[in-house]
Amino acid sequence: MPAMDWQNVDTLPDLGPVAMQQHDAYGRTCRALGTRVERFTYGTRGSAQVLIRRWPLFGDFALLARGPSFDPDVPASEATAATQDLVRVLRRTCRGAMVTCDPLDGPDPMARAGALPMVTPGSQARLELGQPDDMLARQHGKWRNRLRRAEDERWLKVEHAPLPAEADHWLILREAAQAKQRNYRRLPPRFTSAWRTENGAKSTRLFVARYRKVEVAAMLFLLHGKGASYHIGWSDPLGRQCHAHNLLLWEASKWLASRGYAWVDLGTLDTETTPGLARFKLGAGARPLTLGTTYLDAPGARSVARLFGAGRRGNPDHMTDPSAGQIPAE
Repeated sequence: MPAMDWQNVDTLPDLGPVAMQQHDAYGRTCRALGTRVERFTYGTRGSAQVLIRRWPLFGDFALLARGPSFDPDVPASEATAATQDLVRVLRRTCRGAMVTCDPLDGPDPMARAGALPMVTPGSQARLELGQPDDMLARQHGKWRNRLRRAEDERWLKVEHAPLPAEADHWLILREAAQAKQRNYRRLPPRFTSAWRTENGAKSTRLFVARYRKVEVAAMLFLLHGKGASYHIGWSDPLGRQCHAHNLLLWEASKWLASRGYAWVDLGTLDTETTPGLARFKLGAGARPLTLGTTYLDAPGARSVARLFGAGRRGNPDHMTDPSAGQIPAE
């Protein structure tokens, strides 16, 4: 199929639930923060959102994360060919492209494209939503027992609403202090403020647990189409003691499911660096979602890939770069 099957557009089509990085809301936020954003469609059957950043001494680089997105009816072979064609389209105007695809029904679309593998696949925790009984059945026993204890705590109550407009909201400030203390990385606070400003209050949902009317834990979710992403959270010692995050995630899951959301992405799943956090996510019933390898297509990259045989293996030997966005583990 010719590369020109990809057309530059202003707005992405609705292909069902897609990763946050492939939704218009994310693109609007990035544009507000000064990043150039390009959007493409593959007829009515696929789409891609690409960030363009200028690297000193090198020029413009295209960054394609968690995409392209395709209609479920598109065969894996066609999606693979279309993905590689999109990279060729990007290389016409950019010095290079960094591509991390979500998995298709088969190998990574870029595995045999000749690009240079840079970062091995990571994993995300995805919590499928549905009927409450089905979601309860997927929870691990210990996780569910902690949820029951939180529900039985008479002084622990959960409230939820859109995130208020102020940039210095108490959750943003407390989570920033928590991230500094625990030394984990996440998107900067200005991303949160820009998301709400560009996409409206209803693109966010803040769940707060209070003990005797005092905040002890909170979780903020960003909403994009029929998918949702956990964004930031915070807890104090009393919140952890009361298992407030179990209750918050459960109440959020029920609320999102009742409004037709398909799943919640809970962020990186890292059993080595943050085993307690991984147990929390998996205990809630989330399943591991293996992401694609990060590939570089730039001048000289293909020659290096051939030299090391990366195009044949499709499996780089670099360590995964851990990402941020932590739920405070118990």
